[in-house]
Formats: sequence, structure tokens, C-alpha cells
Amino acid sequence: MTILEARAIGWQVNGAAVVHDVSFEAATGEFIALVGRNGAGKSTVLDLIAGMRRPTAGTIWLDGRPLPTWTAHERARRIGHLPQVVRTELPFTAEQIVLMGRYPHADRWFASEADRRAATQAMEACDCLAFRDRRVSTLSGGERQRVLLAACLAQAPGLLLLDEPSTFLDVDQQLHCFSVLREQAASGRACIAVTHDLNLALSFCTRIIVLAGKTIACDMSASAARERHDWLPLFSSRLRIDTGSDGQTWVSYR
Repeated sequence: MTILEARAIGWQVNGAAVVHDVSFEAATGEFIALVGRNGAGKSTVLDLIAGMRRPTAGTIWLDGRPLPTWTAHERARRIGHLPQVVRTELPFTAEQIVLMGRYPHADRWFASEADRRAATQAMEACDCLAFRDRRVSTLSGGERQRVLLAACLAQAPGLLLLDEPSTFLDVDQQLHCFSVLREQAASGRACIAVTHDLNLALSFCTRIIVLAGKTIACDMSASAARERHDWLPLFSSRLRIDTGSDGQTWVSYR
């Protein structure tokens, strides 16, 4: 089922285009990697879909309704957004941060038992339950990132937008993070994640969208991306697709 439609969206600053003519759809069950070089407009596209910015061209539809017709509360129930930068110096515990993800579902300011169960389950999924009572300001960068991801999962949205969700994570936690997101998509959500790790994208995502030249340069399944080489020069001339003796493919560099 299609949950998101971006129709020729663009965004300008002082008359200069940051992105233009970006069109794609996202359906439940999809885990989409949004990739591209620095400045390609990846974060901007996520912000536009999340309703944090209004497109200067084109339209965005969520569940068959134009995004501007959704109230902020309605959007918060349907869209979970993990931006690239989040303030974490506030004096809250990890569990309190995760419970903030339940605000769209809570009865005023009071967390219900269902809210607490959802928060606990999300923290277990993101491997951060052990420091639920610690202040976020005392956590490492990777630990904070897992807490913020747990807050998005506790929100229980239909559409997850994640800007570099594996930032600060060690290798094992990067694999765990993308495994969790793949499971979220398989459970009936749509996930769109910005990442610079092409091998994580090829291994865990179902689809790859490449931004270049301020618009979509390639939109392909992950399986097709593993067979093609023409999209790699959009990142660097040093990249290539290699295949091991076990048939596993990955992006290597010279």
C-alpha cells in the first residue's frame, strides 16, 4: 500500500535550488536508502516529507491526502522523524526521552501503561534498556543515538524517516540498527533512511534512491543495484562492485 507520494517537489533558498523535481513513492514494507554525496539534498528531502519545511514546488501526499492538510498532531501519529542533529543536553533520562515519542498517543501529559510498555519494547529493540534511568547527557554518542531511535519506534508511526540513523554507532550496532529497521519495514511500515554506507544499504534495504544534480539520478531495487555499476561514479570513480566466492556482493574501492 502506498503511504507516501512526492510529486515533483523542490526547495529553494534565495532563488537557488537545493533540490528540484524530486518524485517517488514509498509503500508499506519498503526499506528505502536515500543516498548521495554531501550537499545532494538528502536531509532536505526528509525535512520536506516530515513537514519541517514546505516545498517551494510540487506536492507531497501522505495516505492519499496532501501533507499540508494534516495537522501537526496527525502527522506525529503517522510520521516518525529522526533528524541529523538532535539536542541532547536537556536533563532527561533515556526512558523519558523515549516516552516523548508516545506524546501523540498519550492522554495529555500522563503516560499510560500501554505507553510504558511501548517504550520498554522500543528500548529493548534498540538495545538501550540497560541505561533507561541514566541522563541522556551522560551517554556516549552511540548510546544516545540508540535512545533517539527507540523514541521513533515507540511513536509507532506508519512512516519512519531517519537521517543517518547509524551515526556514532560501532560496527555491531550499525548492523543491529539496520536489522531493526528492516524488521520495522517487514512489519508493515515504510522506512526511508539517509546513509553514506552503501554496503549497509545494499545488504539491508529493499530499494536505493540516489540524489545527484539536485534531483533523483537513480531509483532502483537493491538487487538491481548489486548488478549495476553505472550509479557508482555518482559517488566516486574509485568505487566498484565486487563479488566474493560465496556470491556475496559489496562495494569496494581502489
